[in-house]
Amino acid sequence: MNAPRRRSFAIRASLPSWRVSDKFRSVSAQLPFPSWLKAHQLDPAHCLYATQLPEPLALSRDALRQLWELHPAEFPELTIHGRVVKAPRWQQAYGRDYRFSGRVNRALPVPALLEPLLGWSKEQLDPRLNGLVLNWYDAAHEHYIGPHRDKTKGLIRGAPIVTISLGEERVFRLRPWKATGVLDFPARHGAVFVMPFETNQAFTHEVPHFTRYEGRRISVTVRAFDDLQGA
Repeated sequence: MNAPRRRSFAIRASLPSWRVSDKFRSVSAQLPFPSWLKAHQLDPAHCLYATQLPEPLALSRDALRQLWELHPAEFPELTIHGRVVKAPRWQQAYGRDYRFSGRVNRALPVPALLEPLLGWSKEQLDPRLNGLVLNWYDAAHEHYIGPHRDKTKGLIRGAPIVTISLGEERVFRLRPWKATGVLDFPARHGAVFVMPFETNQAFTHEVPHFTRYEGRRISVTVRAFDDLQGA
């Protein structure tokens, strides 16, 4: 595999302007999530919550470059419909092993760069959050992740899944499971999405590639792994 050419991180520090259909209007966040989270009503029973990282936690360009250099040399292997394929992005688990698509991503210790993000997620969102999975996307290589629901085996039932977006803006897309419709949210630098356990079961999510993208994005997903299940 040819080494990717050096790409820059396009950072926008402004708060997100969420673009959703009027049918899926924003509503006030309700318990058990903090009141400062903005809730987006996806259907009568499910929400996606969102906020922006506090400015001191939003990584600088230099820190992003350091974090980018941590990506593995090889793409992870996935088992899809009985066939082993390479994922179109780099991935690494930290703190807790991550099992998906018939594979295990063995965790490395949480890097110092990521400890503040994990600490903030635990303190501000849910104290059960204890493991990270990073995905590195390089638009020069058309990296993406397709529609999927996160596997819940090995996770603490009822705990949310938190996604922190760093680097170039991409689209965070949701679709109702086994139904039609698309909901797009801009995943800008520092954007935080909090997906309740039930929303993950009712909606798929994805990060598609579009030709307008040219830079790099790092996704930090924070989950609550149940150590008793050996996850």
